[in-house]
Amino acid sequence: MPQRQAARHNASAQQTAPSTRRRGEALEDALIAAATDELAAVGYQRLSFKGVAARAGTSRSVLARRWSSRIEMALSILRAKGSIFATEPADTGSLRGDMLSLLQNYVKRSEDISPDVMIGIISDGLAGGVSSFDLQKNMGQADLTHTRIIIDRAVARGQARPGLPDHILAVPIELLRARLLLSNEPARMPYLEQIIDDVFLPLVK
Repeated sequence: MPQRQAARHNASAQQTAPSTRRRGEALEDALIAAATDELAAVGYQRLSFKGVAARAGTSRSVLARRWSSRIEMALSILRAKGSIFATEPADTGSLRGDMLSLLQNYVKRSEDISPDVMIGIISDGLAGGVSSFDLQKNMGQADLTHTRIIIDRAVARGQARPGLPDHILAVPIELLRARLLLSNEPARMPYLEQIIDDVFLPLVK
């Protein structure tokens, strides 16, 4: 009898013992990992708080305290992967080499993001979710800043004329972005060279 009582007590204790609760950085890492796995498994259009909560072993209210929308969740995934903003542009010693390196970096980041996610974010923004245009503006501004750094180097080398306006500096990335979003054709090196050699260099020299 005492053994049965002890067994019942142990079972009751196991049922009522509080589970270990993740907090702070541990919770953040768990949510990002779950969201990343869910996005990879179902794609952006089927990404949901319910699915991520189930994968993370938590509640939707916990996710709602972290993200207000699917866009914010997706952006957190991209930031964690380092897929949004470009790194400091390479200094190859030539304007052509620097710009090709910048475009290659953009292609790599875009492949990490995938058109499904980027188009989904834009669509959600147009539908009245958290504005995706802030993302586009921030990404574009970062790439424009790096292009400006490259051009300033080129001006100092005598490879570009000074005083170039932003709308000219934005041309290479805008052409590449359109190709990646609107075409099924990959952006390989020959296409990047066409952007630089046939369009950009004639504009800036």
